[in-house]
Amino acid sequence: MRKIDCPIIQDLLLLDALRLSQSLAAQQTAPYFDAVALRYSTYELGFGDPWSVLPDASFLPVKEQLKSLYSTPPVALNFIEALRNSIRGACPVCGRDALGTLDHYLPKSTYSEFSFYSKNLVPCCDRCNNKRNALTRGGVAGERPLHPYFDNFAVNRILSVQFEPDWRAPRLTPIPFNITGEELATVSWHIENVIRPAGIDEYLVDLWGAMVSELHLIFPEVVTIDDLKREILQYERYERIVTFSPNSWRSAFYHGLASNDDAIAYLYGILR
Repeated sequence: MRKIDCPIIQDLLLLDALRLSQSLAAQQTAPYFDAVALRYSTYELGFGDPWSVLPDASFLPVKEQLKSLYSTPPVALNFIEALRNSIRGACPVCGRDALGTLDHYLPKSTYSEFSFYSKNLVPCCDRCNNKRNALTRGGVAGERPLHPYFDNFAVNRILSVQFEPDWRAPRLTPIPFNITGEELATVSWHIENVIRPAGIDEYLVDLWGAMVSELHLIFPEVVTIDDLKREILQYERYERIVTFSPNSWRSAFYHGLASNDDAIAYLYGILR
């Protein structure tokens, strides 16, 4: 998960272009476009927050047509495919190292008017996209998915990994890092409802196992325990750079490991 730049798309101009489209879905939904434009304004003013942007039942009569403008976009919406392949690095939604699809931040099943709204479409991987389904918020204020376009605090590290013994098969848990208040509520909810369903727990276990099995090849020049910690921090820095995020899964793994002296001591014991 990470902060990425909001797409520079003239969504209101696209609505005007759709009014002229020969697409049947565009013709059927055109009478609703003024209302859609107002919803765009509501979304932007509320930064997409589902606590501020509530579902609107007035679009139910054309729900399927609005959704089809995303799934089978006319020429006026050709930005959708470009946006799908517009970034590199870690998935902005979950943090895993894969991309290739788009996530509707507010799901089109309940917010069909945002089906093709650029600020509601986030490049992501298919794992988190398929697992979140229509979840939009929890039971208390702040509990919602992190929004990669609007949640500026995600430029900082907000995800780490907690390491707990038995070190032969440690418990590895993704945890929020260095945040408080509603931001903490958002990240905690996001971890439990987006990141963990996307498979981070199994990913971390596999990463630990692969590292331990090849420890002498990964850290061939380690002499002291300080050397080991320094190299782990270098791996964290490398992952943060190549994935464009301190909150990619591998970056969070190495960050948590570097913060746990007991885990490092266990690894050093294997090396010696």
